[in-house]
Amino acid sequence: MIARVVAPLAVAVSLLAVPSLAQSATPFSPGSGTGHDLAVSSDGSAHLAWMSQGTDDAVSYCRVPAGGSGCDVTHSIEFPGLSSDALGQVQIFAPEVNLIILYAACTQCTDGLERANRWVSTNNGSSFSVGELAGEMRLGGEGHYIGSGDILGVNGGQFQAMDSAIDPLVLGSGAYVYSPSAVRAAPSEAVHVVNNLSTVKYRVYSGALTPASLNVIGGWSADQFLSAPEPDNEETHLSSRADRALLTYKSAFSVSDVRIGLRQYNATTNTFGAPTYLPRVGGIDTNGLDYPHHSQDPGNRIHVVWRTLHDGGRLRYSRSDDGGASFSAPANLAIRETFLDPVVEAGPAGTGFAAWRTTGSAIRVVPIDPQPEPTAPPGGGSGPGPGPGPDTAPPSTAGLRPADSTLLPGQRTSFSFSSSEAGLAVLTFQKRVRGLKLRQRGRTRCLPQTKKRLRVLRRSLVRQGLSGRKLTRALRKRACRPWRRIGEIRQAVVAGQNTIAFNGRIAGRRLTPGTYRALLVITDQAGNVSRTERVSFRVVARRNGRR
Repeated sequence: MIARVVAPLAVAVSLLAVPSLAQSATPFSPGSGTGHDLAVSSDGSAHLAWMSQGTDDAVSYCRVPAGGSGCDVTHSIEFPGLSSDALGQVQIFAPEVNLIILYAACTQCTDGLERANRWVSTNNGSSFSVGELAGEMRLGGEGHYIGSGDILGVNGGQFQAMDSAIDPLVLGSGAYVYSPSAVRAAPSEAVHVVNNLSTVKYRVYSGALTPASLNVIGGWSADQFLSAPEPDNEETHLSSRADRALLTYKSAFSVSDVRIGLRQYNATTNTFGAPTYLPRVGGIDTNGLDYPHHSQDPGNRIHVVWRTLHDGGRLRYSRSDDGGASFSAPANLAIRETFLDPVVEAGPAGTGFAAWRTTGSAIRVVPIDPQPEPTAPPGGGSGPGPGPGPDTAPPSTAGLRPADSTLLPGQRTSFSFSSSEAGLAVLTFQKRVRGLKLRQRGRTRCLPQTKKRLRVLRRSLVRQGLSGRKLTRALRKRACRPWRRIGEIRQAVVAGQNTIAFNGRIAGRRLTPGTYRALLVITDQAGNVSRTERVSFRVVARRNGRR
């Protein structure tokens, strides 16, 4: 523990001007997969890694030069074994000049158990060493590099300072533990944070920062909680730079009042200080704000990204140059995409990259190049003088219903509804399918069942000693019924009553028997997005010669 007091962050947030640039950087896709992570080295280049899934899963790697729009080095890094199944999230770090540390976990690597492997590059990603066993669990959430090739690894409630001879600890107590994160908070102190059913819990370790010491439960405190916590906190994330540890999280005061909170850790009192809330733009950042992520660069700047649903999707960005006392006005890094699990990292000059995954599992990357929102909607204003202010009111919808709620395969129907204003309607179709409750990215999720997912779950339960009826009961408890997206219809709509025709086919194929639902969202000309309206319907098999 260090004998110094870290000054608390200022509660008031002032706005720094963001320069208006002529054109923002263009995102690009180096590949597809899951579990992505990002690091930026001292030369400003990005090091991106993710899980590529196939017959024999691998880790994909891409290096992007500073400010670049494509990979200048790529690798497909194989796990040991003949038919590995990638697990969890990749962890990648650029702690020193030319040094890149890459961690990833799999099963079926050698013996069917979950194993974490480590690869090292000493030439800034141009080549990597042969993988070596480094730990006994998959990785999820955000870990932290502590030196000598070792990291603080997290996955749900599990923690392991990576060492192949030491078993993981359970630090995130509780039945539902999400978004874990662990960092070094001082020369002899570490902090582990989780979200447990919308409550932030953390534990503090004091002692030598070595795997042998960190992996002893007696060195960790009991569960602790934030002082004066908000009603509903999620998406916890820690970062540490020069022993300054910061926590960001999503805090919901109400459905329409969601904020990003920032707290600084005090290594003397082992507590997090009062929250600072990042600035928001009404109508943009209040529309589906989610997935906040932050990092600290070597110049002690704080970079924050998050997702909103405004105008088909926004990846938002804000930066602090004064330790969190003030932040730049929110700006856009990318627009009109699906932004899942965005991450941001920057180098010594304050430049860097953001990366995310789309619903189609495309991995996307963009340099940090913030662009402000337009001050008026397209076409706003006419004649002399300024145009009207921005339209920030979302359209409203009502009365979504199909002409027939029971259909035959291939049968045509229509969906009617009313809209308060003109815009673009997106009617998304989903089918209820068989699913499994599985851990993914630190959360328990209901995912569509696949042969691979069922096989991995069955093996995991068998390793826990289950067989026969106990195994069958455990599999039944993991069963669930998720919705799987199968397609959408886009159509311009007018203010008033509207109808969308459905020809009974998605991607040229008839709907098969089952339970379906249609989800309607309308985006007006200013980019404001309505609430989602839902309606269910059924498709039944043909009987008695019906056509």
